[in-house]
Amino acid sequence: MTAKMTVPPRDEEFDALLTPQPDGRAFTPEELVACPACRRTNAPTRMQCLYCGAALPASASADDQRRPALRPLEAWEQGYNVVLLPRAEAAPELTPDTLATAARLLRHEPEQLRRIIAARTHLPLARTAVREEAALIESRLAPLDLAVEVVADEALAVEAQPPQRIRRCEFADAELIAWASAEGPAQRVAWGEIVLLVAGRISRRQIEVEERRGRRAAGEVIETREFYEDEGVLDLYTSEPAGNWRIKAASFDYTCLGAQKSLLAAENFTRLYAALRTRAGNAVCDDAYNGLRHLLQAAWPVAEQTSAGGLRRDRPGRLHTEAVTSISNETQFTRYGRLRRHFAPRPGTHT
Repeated sequence: MTAKMTVPPRDEEFDALLTPQPDGRAFTPEELVACPACRRTNAPTRMQCLYCGAALPASASADDQRRPALRPLEAWEQGYNVVLLPRAEAAPELTPDTLATAARLLRHEPEQLRRIIAARTHLPLARTAVREEAALIESRLAPLDLAVEVVADEALAVEAQPPQRIRRCEFADAELIAWASAEGPAQRVAWGEIVLLVAGRISRRQIEVEERRGRRAAGEVIETREFYEDEGVLDLYTSEPAGNWRIKAASFDYTCLGAQKSLLAAENFTRLYAALRTRAGNAVCDDAYNGLRHLLQAAWPVAEQTSAGGLRRDRPGRLHTEAVTSISNETQFTRYGRLRRHFAPRPGTHT
């Protein structure tokens, strides 16, 4: 049996207990909610215990005061995505007051929320730790004329089923033949079974900081190095639930292009995408990620990880340590593609 891990509350969440009600009146002792697990009292605005993370009981008197915590999730956590459904073209614009009310609930800037709504496509508004928080957001947004759907991380399966890298392919009359490696077996998919193509760019940034540690120089930065790379990426989705192939521009054999093959990888990548669009006539083609990625940041921030890069001795009594910070939007791009696949737009639509 796998033990369930409890996420400790973050320091900034203690502000919720001290925050007065909108009318300026502090919560009375009768309004505070006792945690059923640790018995400590919490503000009625909370849905989870501030101290142990357990779910708090809801009461009729405090139901309209509750608000989602919307804390950033850890890399290992599975959450719930509150996805905005596109509004009709004829739908009136939200009033400034309505927009401000929704933005406060979601902890967005009103202008950022306006841009998400104006995109008129499925975009995440928030990612919550528990289903009850997502349901609360859904119920609060409905009266504001904002329809959403809650999509669990399990449905996107980003970590459980990562994309399969494809390094070479061939175009047959009825199917696409692909290889993950030179020695591996060929994989085949009929052109009609390709349902979605998602194009974008993946950026990676690595920062290395070297420090000198000793009796007289504790934590002195002596050198900083930064590396950056950016490349085109194309995700291909088939009708199979787990069918997700990934092509990266810098590590793909473009022999399949024949006489159209260029000396430049960027040109070859563009021509490959065009060739796949032409042959996979039933596929929805989405190349909007690059223009929408800034709207994904609040719900799906880019992944950032810092690790120790090693320890070495410069001379007796003096050590050098190194910290490496890696930043990448690859997981964000995968989530975007999986969300497009989840909502399965009508075949033949090109965006």
